[in-house]
Amino acid sequence: MSLTSKSSVSSQDTTRSIIVTKVSLGLDEDTILRSLGHNYVSIDKVSRRYARDGQPIGSIQVDFKSDQQSMKIIEQGYILIDGKQYPARGFWPLICHRCQQEGHYASNCPKNPLTEERFNELIKMQQEQFAGMMNSFEAKWNARLSNLKTSSANSNMEKLVPIFKDLNTVCQQFFQQNGQMQQQLGSMVSRVQGVQTKSSNQ
Repeated sequence: MSLTSKSSVSSQDTTRSIIVTKVSLGLDEDTILRSLGHNYVSIDKVSRRYARDGQPIGSIQVDFKSDQQSMKIIEQGYILIDGKQYPARGFWPLICHRCQQEGHYASNCPKNPLTEERFNELIKMQQEQFAGMMNSFEAKWNARLSNLKTSSANSNMEKLVPIFKDLNTVCQQFFQQNGQMQQQLGSMVSRVQGVQTKSSNQ
């Protein structure tokens, strides 16, 4: 695996962003940011999320300056806003594999046109990311299972909890990665069809 691929896989293991749900529309971003600042020193930004029709929804994206605090929140499954617990899960922002910037797919990257060689490279990188996530989870799973003792059922159950949390995180990553990959491939197909249509009209 190339150095670029390793970096991509590593960036998917942790994240500085989380999605918080069941947040009242009456709470604006500045109010939430100030409240979070009391408990989370590495808080960076709060962004309200919107539906496709442009209407705000009861979810926010919270970004941190480091991944330590965000990963702890993901493990807990909640975040505190004004002393109240809100459901929280990890969010892995869309990152272009070509320029490493957020917010667009490699197929729409303004840096360089998409070639067949680059297309195949992107598909390979996606596959390596999936494999990396599975290998990382499998390693944690095996390590924790090896520490289980047959003498205490209660102790074993306590040790199984973080394993299931890891599995939940991996499932979230797979779901998000799958959605991003489908959109990316759809964008590629649209561009190819556009080129074909343009060529036919000439």
